[in-house]
Amino acid sequence: MVFESRVLGAAALVGVGVLAACGGSTNAGSQGSGGPSVLIALNVPSSADPYVAQVISRGAQLAVAEANQKGLSIGGTSYQLKLKTYDDANQPQQSASNVDAAIHDGAVAVIEDGIGATISSAHSSSAGVPEIAITNGDAGLMDAANRPNLFRLGIANDAAANVLSMYIATKSKSVAIIHDDTASGRDGANQLTSALATAGATAAPVIEIASGAPTIDTQIQQVAAAGAGVLTIWGSDAFIGKVVAGVHAAGLTTPLFAGPDAESPSVRAVAGSMASDGLRMVLSRTVSESDSSSFGQFEHRLAAAGLGPTDAGVKNSAGQEIRQPNDRDFFSYDAVNLVIAALKKQAAISPGANLVKAIASVSIPSANGDTRGFNPQTHEGVSDDDMYIAVIHDMQFVPVKDEKLSATLPAENQILADFH
Repeated sequence: MVFESRVLGAAALVGVGVLAACGGSTNAGSQGSGGPSVLIALNVPSSADPYVAQVISRGAQLAVAEANQKGLSIGGTSYQLKLKTYDDANQPQQSASNVDAAIHDGAVAVIEDGIGATISSAHSSSAGVPEIAITNGDAGLMDAANRPNLFRLGIANDAAANVLSMYIATKSKSVAIIHDDTASGRDGANQLTSALATAGATAAPVIEIASGAPTIDTQIQQVAAAGAGVLTIWGSDAFIGKVVAGVHAAGLTTPLFAGPDAESPSVRAVAGSMASDGLRMVLSRTVSESDSSSFGQFEHRLAAAGLGPTDAGVKNSAGQEIRQPNDRDFFSYDAVNLVIAALKKQAAISPGANLVKAIASVSIPSANGDTRGFNPQTHEGVSDDDMYIAVIHDMQFVPVKDEKLSATLPAENQILADFH
C-alpha cells in the first residue's frame, strides 16, 4: 500500500507548531507504560523552524518506539524509554534554559539542533548529561577538552566546505560567496573561503546579507560585476531559496552551489523549479559501501510508524508530488541508539561522567548500514569521507556523476506515489 504522506513543504510549514511549546511535552514512544522510565530530551525549534524540529523528532521517535517494542533492559532492570520535547524557538538562551529544565526533569541525554549548546554545555557537562547536536554545523562547536559532553551527529561546516570546495575548484578558480548573518552562515562562509584557498581557488567577493533583508538586488549585481565563475550560497534554507530566486530573476547564469541546508524542500518551494534546477549542494551519503538496503528499510519503518513518507510539498514537471528522502532523520535515530548503547555499557540509567565516557566509546549499526560512533578526539559522528555532491533536477536532488564518491551512489526514487 501507499503510506499516508506527512506534508512538510514550505507552504505547509508556515505557522505550524508540530512539537511541544516551551514547557515541553512528553511522548512515550511506547505501547505501554509499565516499569520505570528513562527520559531523553529533544531540544528543537518547534515554533520557529518546524522542518528542522520534525527532522530531529521523527528519527528519535522511531528509535524510542523500536527500543520499547523490543524491550529495554539496563543493568538487569526493564525500562520504558520516553521522549520529552522542549521548544527552543531558535534562540540560544532559550535552548540553554531548556537543557537546564531537561536536567531538572531527569533526562539522561539531550538530542537537539545545537543552537545554544555552547551556552548549555557547562551545566550539562557538570551534570554528566550528553548533548548531541544534529543540525548545527559550526566548526568550533565541538571541543572535547572544554565541552566534553557535547557531540555532533550531523554535517559539520568545515567538512562540508572541504568537500564542496574541492569539487568547485574543478569548475572555476573564481568563486563568489553570499551568506546570511547567522552564526552558521558566517562560519560556513569562513570555512569555505579557507577550503577554497587550499583547493587552489579564490573567494571574492564574499558578501554577507541579513537573513531578513527585503531585497538582495544590489548584492546580486555585485556578484555579476565581479565576474566570478561560480556562486556559492551558505545560510538557512529560506535564505538559500531567496538568493537562488534572486539570481534567476536577475538573469545571471552563474553556476550555483550551496551548503547542506539547500536540500530542504523550502529552497525548491521558494525559488521554484526553473531557478533551483542545477543547484548543487554537499550532503552526507545514505547508503554504505556494503549495504544498499538498510536506509530504504529505515524509511519504510518510519512510514509504518506514521512518521512518513515525507511530502516535500513540491511537484515535478509532470505534476507528480515529490517525496523528501529522510536523509537527516536517521541521525537522530542513531543518536537515540547510541544513548541506549552507552546506558547499557555503564549498566545504569544515571547520568554522569561514566555516561559521557561511555557514549564517546560505543558504536552501533547505523540506520544506513554503517557502523556509527563518535570520534573520541573530535566528537564528530559523521565522517568527511561520507560527504557527496548532489544536484537538483526537476525538483528532486540526485548525486552528480562528475565527482568520485557521488558517481557511485544510487539516485533514490523521490516520486511520492511510488513509495510503497
